[in-house]
Amino acid sequence: MKLTMVIADDEQLSLKSEEMLIKKEFPDIEIVGMAEDGIELKSLIESLKPDMAIVDIRMPGLTGLEVIELLKSKGCNTHFLVNTAYSDFEYVKSALNMKADGYLVKPGRREESIEVISNMFKAVKKEKLDQEKDEELKTALQITIPTFESELLLSIFTEHPNKEEFNKYCEINKVKFEQGCIVTMLTTSKYEKMDIRKLNQTLSNLLEGVCEFLSTCNDQYLIIMLIIPEEIESNRVKTWCGEIAQLIADEMGKEANTNLQYGLGNIYHEFTDMKLSYSESLRELVSQENKNDFLNESTEKIDKYIGMAKNHICQNYKEDISLDDCANEVGISPFYLSHIFRDTTGQTFVEYLSVVRIDKAKHLCSDKTLSIKEIAAQCGYSNITYFYRVFKKATGVTIGEYRKGNKNV
Repeated sequence: MKLTMVIADDEQLSLKSEEMLIKKEFPDIEIVGMAEDGIELKSLIESLKPDMAIVDIRMPGLTGLEVIELLKSKGCNTHFLVNTAYSDFEYVKSALNMKADGYLVKPGRREESIEVISNMFKAVKKEKLDQEKDEELKTALQITIPTFESELLLSIFTEHPNKEEFNKYCEINKVKFEQGCIVTMLTTSKYEKMDIRKLNQTLSNLLEGVCEFLSTCNDQYLIIMLIIPEEIESNRVKTWCGEIAQLIADEMGKEANTNLQYGLGNIYHEFTDMKLSYSESLRELVSQENKNDFLNESTEKIDKYIGMAKNHICQNYKEDISLDDCANEVGISPFYLSHIFRDTTGQTFVEYLSVVRIDKAKHLCSDKTLSIKEIAAQCGYSNITYFYRVFKKATGVTIGEYRKGNKNV
């Protein structure tokens, strides 16, 4: 393994001597730059980012100590040896306090210089090898974890869901499972041959900071198990799951340039019961595919249903209202309400509920006595991270930016 080095000394003879020593004794060190003053040294290290540097303490422009301090404050990863001809080792103590890796005394014995440089070379080489191993491990995990997650999820389709392996997965990844549900989506041509790792990465980007999940796909469906965060209030769980399912369908639908249909299963507290949630999500999805069977009502009656649903949303947006609750209030099936609501308004139930909530949130932004968390709670959002995301998606700005720019809302 080759490592890079910059040398700095304001004395030409010392600079040349150090260069010759390195080239002769350390074939695995490449000298990529030499400087005769502190300003040039700082510029070289910032541009070349060498693994190591031998730095004279006393130089014009900036001293070696000043350069080390400046670069370390910026997060520089270069390792430093300080070189001094002074018997006053207060300078050396200062350098070591700034995390320099050692010091050389000039003039000094050649064998001592070789030993000090060799020790730094070995330490930096070990650090580099450890970093490479870490990167290899991360890469390996990125490859294997999505496959493992997929296999775990596939086990729920059998008669023997692998609860023991799921518990191990949760322990390794520090995931706390209290309850979850299954979302099943119909694939489109874009997703039919989707790689499991790519699906996992897409969902990771989308659900970062919102919730943990497992995912897999086959020729017909994208299947996602939502692991519901424990901070979601029990009276909000059903609505939260619907909102997340809609978020996934919207974002992945945009990528595929189509509307993705999905079915959402019920919520269960045991991994072994996820097979029930999966079956329920399939039934709901099949019902949506057969939606035309429902559309025999008159326009007048449909408008009445929609009006009742909107009224229910406007009166109860602060609460945990779900499509099922709203359909029960209107007196029709959830599947029927879902279809006529989208066909009539151009929005899903969840999308319309979000619009009502975000409009209320924008209105509350004018009240400076309310914290963002209080605004979220008054609009029916118990998960502050999800509220931030929905607000920005709806308005194009964060709620903090909205409050600053809309003082007279």
